[in-house]
Amino acid sequence: MVNCDAITGKEDDDNQTLVLALAAIASANSSCSASTSTTTSTVTPSTATLNDATGCVNGVVTCLDSNLPAWIKNNFTCVVGYVSGSNYVIKTKNLPNTKSYYYASRTGVTSAPLYEALPSGNSSAGTNVIIAQNLTFTIPATPTTGSGTVSTQGGLVAIGVTRNGLAIYNNAAAPGDVLASEATTFDNFQGHPQNTGVYHHHAAVPKVCDGAANTSNSGACNNAKLIGIALDGYPIYGQKNDAGVAPTLDSFHGTTGTTAEFPNGTYHYRYAYDSTATIYTLMGSFFRGNIGSVTNN
Repeated sequence: MVNCDAITGKEDDDNQTLVLALAAIASANSSCSASTSTTTSTVTPSTATLNDATGCVNGVVTCLDSNLPAWIKNNFTCVVGYVSGSNYVIKTKNLPNTKSYYYASRTGVTSAPLYEALPSGNSSAGTNVIIAQNLTFTIPATPTTGSGTVSTQGGLVAIGVTRNGLAIYNNAAAPGDVLASEATTFDNFQGHPQNTGVYHHHAAVPKVCDGAANTSNSGACNNAKLIGIALDGYPIYGQKNDAGVAPTLDSFHGTTGTTAEFPNGTYHYRYAYDSTATIYTLMGSFFRGNIGSVTNN
């Protein structure tokens, strides 16, 4: 079975695809609701391990209700997802299914099973460590164009969720810092936790785009892979379209076109250079659509 934190070579990529496909098929026949737990037991990040069969941290549940659309059922893992009225609801413990420098105490302990060193030249985000969360995203099933003035920097718990169940943050750092500087604290999978332990991605998600670590901000997700979904319901993709071209984007980091999941075309965001952040980011400064809600209880 494939080792999910060390994927190299075509054979391993094929194995991972098979594992996730089988998991998706099984979960697509599931009945999930608000009462479905995101874990089978208490998960402690400092002792967490990966489950090769599920592709998630041991104890973390993947349950995707059969009423969800195929593009979610066939791609999302390590989350509980279901339909509620006119919304998709996605619940997650927000635990990365990769190794990370932040899977350990910052008191010098490096023995956590999922710990690994930072990329060369990067430094720690203070004493921040990964802590399990209880994120619930309520996302419009049918995105609608909004005013275009709703900020992605407006104090939301998160502005979207990756297809492996991790919080997406905006294109800015916490006040007093700049994202281009904060990027030097990213782990090998271009994520890090903030001061209350919420692991998140401002930038690429190489685990889902590239199948491996990638510490290049501009080089990661240089493909047409689905990355996740924004809080307004529009999907987020890698840098290029299915023709291998990075399309011209609007002021929201988005464009309308066909994708593997939407052969008839849809509006979607793309991972791209952001002039506010001065690095590549997943989202821009504003949402194109009317947003749902997100809580962390």
